[in-house]
Amino acid sequence: MSLLLPGTSTARRWRTILLLLFALAYGSISLVNHYNFRTAALDLGLIAQAVADFAHLHWPRTTLLLDAPPTSFLGQHFSLTPILAVPLYYVVGGAWALLLVQIAALLLGALGVWHYAYAQGASPGEANWALVLFASQWGIFSALSFDYHDNVVGTMALPWLALWVKQRRVVPALLAALVMLVSKENMALWLVFILMGLAWQHGRSYKVAGWLGVGALCALGYFLAITHYVMPALDATHRSFTQVVRYAHLGPTLGAAVSNVLLHPPLLWAALFHNTLPEPAYDYIKAELWFALLISGGWALVWRPWYALMLVPILGQKLLSNEYGFWGINMQYSIEFAPVLALAVVDALRPRQPARAVQAPRPGRKNLQRQAQMAALMGAIVFSLVTFCDRYSKWYNLLNNNPLVSAHYQSPYPDRAGLSVALSQVEAGLPLSATSCLVPHLLDRHDTFLFPVLRTARLVALLREPTEQAAWPLSPDQARQALQQLQKDPNYRTLYEDPQLVVLARNFTPADSTAIWKP
Repeated sequence: MSLLLPGTSTARRWRTILLLLFALAYGSISLVNHYNFRTAALDLGLIAQAVADFAHLHWPRTTLLLDAPPTSFLGQHFSLTPILAVPLYYVVGGAWALLLVQIAALLLGALGVWHYAYAQGASPGEANWALVLFASQWGIFSALSFDYHDNVVGTMALPWLALWVKQRRVVPALLAALVMLVSKENMALWLVFILMGLAWQHGRSYKVAGWLGVGALCALGYFLAITHYVMPALDATHRSFTQVVRYAHLGPTLGAAVSNVLLHPPLLWAALFHNTLPEPAYDYIKAELWFALLISGGWALVWRPWYALMLVPILGQKLLSNEYGFWGINMQYSIEFAPVLALAVVDALRPRQPARAVQAPRPGRKNLQRQAQMAALMGAIVFSLVTFCDRYSKWYNLLNNNPLVSAHYQSPYPDRAGLSVALSQVEAGLPLSATSCLVPHLLDRHDTFLFPVLRTARLVALLREPTEQAAWPLSPDQARQALQQLQKDPNYRTLYEDPQLVVLARNFTPADSTAIWKP
């Protein structure tokens, strides 16, 4: 069966139209944000640095961390998917290349859901319904609103993996699993549960289930080796796997934390459903997530429980964390739900005997199935539209996330074009420290630092009036204070200034140090 052409010409035409519409919708968020200087040093700038290194055949490194000296990129996130952006890097630069690759990956994921539904017996029109169900998920739009992340690209291989396992196509399935494996270190742990879920789904074939079980063990071994040995060895300070700190309140190691919550059900219940921080401002964030899952297709997990197994590590990663930003429906921390929920609904609403079989389903059952499909689709679309405007999850940035308001298409800086021209005149090649939202636009150099880190920076590029997001990790008041102090410092001279931007040069060649501006 062709990957691209099954179905009637009308269905193919509609599928193409839908993909183009979602490409525009996705671009209206992430591309518009970058154009309007609403993207950030972390993680877009950090990963774009790695793209540039890959493109020049250098070992990828990052200089943008606040808590570490310049170090190996792979020691922070063991991800090889930035290599996919290298061809576009030569045309549009690293940041734009990553955003375009992310959109392309999402469209490929949507196409994978279409083919999976078709393989399950859906008509081409019903497969188009499945495509829209997936592509309109809130988790996708939330991820797009916060720049680029490798787990988004890796997640989009899941529909193809599920399809090719069903079709017993070993080599393509291995390639899909490999994309997920190398997309990010924690994706390997998720792949363990995905393969176990697929083994459960295909349990009637002992051979298939056995090979999937072997694959799960290999993925687990890869995860342990990468996080326990490879990443600490590559890190400049040889730190342990840094993501574990989010779960330190549950145990000193990841294994101890998991054991603790499993042996103490009240602790697990509280972590899954309640605000475990003292601030009442974080109440109801977890409830919003559970409601989002339910209305977006989570009900199908009851009938297809192997998909629920796939979500165990994702829910654990989010809800057991001591950071409220993980709990809700914001940013990239929910992207994995999108394909799992879509596949679960597709499976749950398809009869066991494919519709293309000799015996067609009864008219009453067919009508009920169509009603259920429309209800599932409307639930996903309506929830996405509602949460464009407001949500409990803290802190929601409406301007970044909502393409339905005119303010989304306006830069927070009055002369966006002038700012872009000014940045294009900043001398390339010299080490530079910059405001977060400027970093993705100033990566044409070996060393770029996130202000207030200075280290070897010869140049400092700062906005006069940064937004709260752009000023991070400082507050806007601290950022303005820093600019005033540096302009008065005899060690700096002003190279360029206008009502929006100031570029300073240090009057000496700084030695590598831990220099950082402090209020």
